[in-house]
Amino acid sequence: MSAKLFSVDFRAGAKQNLVPLTIRGFGGGLNAVDNDIEMDPRFQKVLDNLRRTPKGSQVIRFGSNWFSDVKSVSDSPIVDEVFFSNAVISPLENGNVVATDISGVDTIIWSSAIAAALLGSPAGWTPGVDSVDFVPFKNKLVVHNGIDKPIFFTAGLVGNYLQDEATGSNVNVPIGKYGCVVGNYHCVAGIPAAPTTIYITAKGTIGTFPGDPPPNDAISIDVGAYAPEGAPEIRGIAGFRTFLIVFFEKQSLLIKLGVYDTDTPANHTPSFDDTMPAFGLLGHRCIVPVGTDLLFAGPSGVASAKRNLLSGLIDSTPVSSSIEPEYRRQIGTLSDSQLLKSCFMVFDEIAHETTLHLPNGDGFIRCYNEQLRYDSWGTFSGPSYRSGCVSSKGRRFFSLGTRLFAGGNSVFTGENYYADRLNDRDADWTPGTPYLTGAIIHDQIEDTSFLAIADNTSGAVSFAQDRIDQALSPKWEEYLGDAITIDLEMPWLDGKDPMQLKANRYVALATKGTATFTLSVWVDNLFKDEDGVLLHPPALALEFIGNDGPGFGFDTEPYGGGRRSNDPRLMRFPVNFKSIKPKITASTRKPLEIINISFLFQRGKFGR
Repeated sequence: MSAKLFSVDFRAGAKQNLVPLTIRGFGGGLNAVDNDIEMDPRFQKVLDNLRRTPKGSQVIRFGSNWFSDVKSVSDSPIVDEVFFSNAVISPLENGNVVATDISGVDTIIWSSAIAAALLGSPAGWTPGVDSVDFVPFKNKLVVHNGIDKPIFFTAGLVGNYLQDEATGSNVNVPIGKYGCVVGNYHCVAGIPAAPTTIYITAKGTIGTFPGDPPPNDAISIDVGAYAPEGAPEIRGIAGFRTFLIVFFEKQSLLIKLGVYDTDTPANHTPSFDDTMPAFGLLGHRCIVPVGTDLLFAGPSGVASAKRNLLSGLIDSTPVSSSIEPEYRRQIGTLSDSQLLKSCFMVFDEIAHETTLHLPNGDGFIRCYNEQLRYDSWGTFSGPSYRSGCVSSKGRRFFSLGTRLFAGGNSVFTGENYYADRLNDRDADWTPGTPYLTGAIIHDQIEDTSFLAIADNTSGAVSFAQDRIDQALSPKWEEYLGDAITIDLEMPWLDGKDPMQLKANRYVALATKGTATFTLSVWVDNLFKDEDGVLLHPPALALEFIGNDGPGFGFDTEPYGGGRRSNDPRLMRFPVNFKSIKPKITASTRKPLEIINISFLFQRGKFGR
C-alpha cells in the first residue's frame, strides 16, 4: 500500500470544511488528580523528563556531564555534597572528605592522617558514614555525621574538630545528625540518645554549647512535648529568618530564637510561637530555600513556608496538590530509611526549577516563577544520583558512586547537555588490561569515552591503535551518554463535540530542536484498562523530527533528513475519531521543545 505524506493538491473551500483543533501550550503540567476526560487540555496525564518554559511550552530536561572521580584520591562512595569556598565538598563513606575545585581537581581535606596531625592527635571520622548535614556559618562550614564529633572547614579548606573557641575543647559539642543556622545561633539535633532534644550555641558562636565556661548563653531544649501529636524523633531542622523550624514525620514546630529574659546575665528563652500540624518531612535533605520561601517535602506532598507580612509568623501552604496521588504512590513504596537518607531536593536557580530525587532515579520537578506567574509539575527519570548541590553561580552537581557530574544549563557556553552521564568512564585505558562487555573506558589522548561491546584485552600501544586493529571485528563504540526518554500524554480531546464523528486529515506540531520523536494517537477510549495497563495499540503513529532539523542532505540521521514536524506542506494524518488522545514519546540525545499541536479534521455523522 502506498500513501502520500504531503498533500500537493489541497484547496481551501466550502466542500472540505476543515476544522482546526489546536492545543496551544502545555503549561499546566502534570495533573494526577483529574481524570483524562474532564482534564483541561493545558495539563498532561503523563509528563516525564520534560520541563515547562516561561512561555508555556515543554522542553526536554537537561542531562549531565562527567566532572570528576574522587576515586583518584580516595576510593569510597560519596555520601553527600555541598558547594563551599569555590569547591564541591564531598564526605565519603570511609570518613574522608574530598574537595573538588572548579577545574575538577580532587583534594583530600579530611582524613585520619589529617586528624592525627592536629593538637592531641585525635582519630579521624569512623568509617561507615551514611548521612551528613552541612551548616555554613559565617566563613566556616560545619559537617555533622551523627556518629562522630562534628568537624568544620575554614574558607581555606583547613579542617578541624568543632570546639569551643575559648577553651579549644569539644567535650561539650553534641554528636548530632542535623544542624542549621538561625540568626546568629548554630543549632544541632538528631542526637541518638536524645532524639527530640535541640542544642543551641551561645549567640554568635559556632562551637560553644551548654557546659562550656561563661560567658555562655547556650541552651538545650527537649521539643518533643511541644509537638501537637507527639513525635519519636526529629527528622530535620531548618533556619528561616529568626525561626527554627523543627520537623517531625507528620508535623513541624516553629521556635523563635533570640528571646531573652530580664535576669542578669540574661537567659536565652526561645518562644514556641506556632506549629504546622499537617506538614512533616521525609528527611533532612528534603528542605531547600527557594527565593524568599522555604520548600520542604513531607509524606503527603511538598509544602512552602513563607513569612506572613502582617503577623510576622510563618504560613505554610501545600504546593503539590495537582500531583498528590502520584506523589503518595511513589513515596509510599520507600522504606523509612530511604526517606531519611536517600531522598534529596535541589533548587536550580538558573531555570527556576526544584527537583525531588528518589533513590531509584525517579523524581518530581516543579517549574515555578512567582514574578512570571507560572507553576507546573512533572516527573523525571534517569540516573540514581545519591546527592546534589548548586554552585554560587547556579551550576548543579550530582554524585553517583565516586563520580561527580555537572548538570546541564542554558546559560554557560557548552553546558547544554542533552544526555545523561556524558563522558562518563569506569577507568582510563591502560595496556594489557582485560575489559568486559559494558565497561566504559576513557581514551586520555582523545579525551573520549568508549563502550565495550565485546570482551577484549587491551594491546600495548594505545587505545586508538586497539580500535584500528579491531576494525573488522569491533570491540568498542563511542559512548554518547544515556539517552533521555520523554513521555507527554495529553487528555482526551473531542473538538467541542464528544458525540460527533470526526475525520482527521492533517497534523502539524510546532517544535524546536533536532530530536526525533513519535506522535501516537488513540481514539474513542481504546487505550488502557482501569489499572493503567495498555490494551490497544495506537490508531496511528508517525515519526517526526524537531523543526530545527536541517533536512535532507544536511544530516546523517534519520534517513532522508527526517519528517519535520511543522513543514509548511500539510502532513497527512488520516484517522477517524469521536475523541482522540495524542501522545508524544522519544528516546534521544538531542534537544526538543514542544510548543503546540494542531489537527485539521472534517465533522461527520453522529453514528459510526
